[in-house]
Amino acid sequence: MKRKKTIRNILIAVIAALVIAGAIFLTVILQKDGAGMNCFRRNATAATADGERASMAEYRVAFDTVASNYQSTQMTNEQIRNLQEYAAREALMQKVYIKEAKSLGLTLSDDQKASCRQNAQSQVDSIEAYYAESLANSGNYSKAALDKQVNAYYQNLGMSKNEYRSFLTESAEAELCRQAIEAYYKENGSGIAEDELVAFYRRNVEESMTTKNADGTESPVYSEGMFWNYMMLYSIGYASPMLYVPEGFIYIDFIQMEAASEEEAAEIVGKFNMGEMSFDELLNSEDNKDPFRALLKAPYPIAENDHSALFTPQEIYTMAAELPIGGISSYIGKSEPAEDGTVTATVYLFRRAEGDMCYDGDHGVIKIDYFEGIRESAEEQFRVDRWLGDIRYEDAIYTYKGAIG
Repeated sequence: MKRKKTIRNILIAVIAALVIAGAIFLTVILQKDGAGMNCFRRNATAATADGERASMAEYRVAFDTVASNYQSTQMTNEQIRNLQEYAAREALMQKVYIKEAKSLGLTLSDDQKASCRQNAQSQVDSIEAYYAESLANSGNYSKAALDKQVNAYYQNLGMSKNEYRSFLTESAEAELCRQAIEAYYKENGSGIAEDELVAFYRRNVEESMTTKNADGTESPVYSEGMFWNYMMLYSIGYASPMLYVPEGFIYIDFIQMEAASEEEAAEIVGKFNMGEMSFDELLNSEDNKDPFRALLKAPYPIAENDHSALFTPQEIYTMAAELPIGGISSYIGKSEPAEDGTVTATVYLFRRAEGDMCYDGDHGVIKIDYFEGIRESAEEQFRVDRWLGDIRYEDAIYTYKGAIG
């Protein structure tokens, strides 16, 4: 009898422990994070493609990363939807690059994998270091306070520290796989038919020329100054160039020369007018200080209100627009006086030309090989679109808007 009572008490204790453990487990998995998602929702599928799957937690990190650039921007519902789908694709591509690299027989070395893990750990450590420094600077540092802030960070992120470390490791490995795939196709050929690639490239550029309005109509993306603003950003590595030339642009061959004084500038123009200097020789000489000559092949497209990154005096455009094809003119621009009173000058020489950078005459889509690296980007995007040909977005991605919601 006593033995039966003991066994009963043990069973009661075990059952009670299981009930408590189950309650704790349910509390943890049902606990909502900073976005109001519990464990089930975080682990739900966001998107699938190429036999791979991205979870909502992975999608959220990808979305918050890209959306951080648009927090102060008024966005239409269509633009937000495009951003959501872009983030879902980015989350998927981490897995797709790794899968496709393996299918080509490309594997990461142990050293590469170790480097990826180390980089991920460094990023995780930097989060804790940031909060530790912030607390120390405010005079509120304690281990408990630090743990609270770090835990709150991961709670808001929607991933545990270990999950985030794994996500960062996979991200680094995916980038190495992307590079390996790019090198593979560069060495072995893209395997894409030329007409198919050019058609794909042109279609994508043409689609980028317009944007859909809320009422379903389309509006041009281009606004005055856009072409040369993008060229300026491209020249310093901050953006890709515009890949089309809008209607209304004219073309010029362009030379910019620096002179120590207005007198010297006038002398340069005089020698040029007398035939002592050849336009074509100057165009390709080191005396030509045009900052875009290494990036953009002449002739250059310019418009009445789109040239300021190349030159600012409006008179240059006016003079160029009045020239016949092959006609040449010049302009001397003065600089502000220096502290020593000297005034430097810039000599601009320009020749009206016919544009040949586009497929369809003087405007439209710029040829795929005009800018360095555009062909390779188009080939990569072609492959990505093929891999994501069966992509499926789950409705859950459209309910999460992060900081732009």
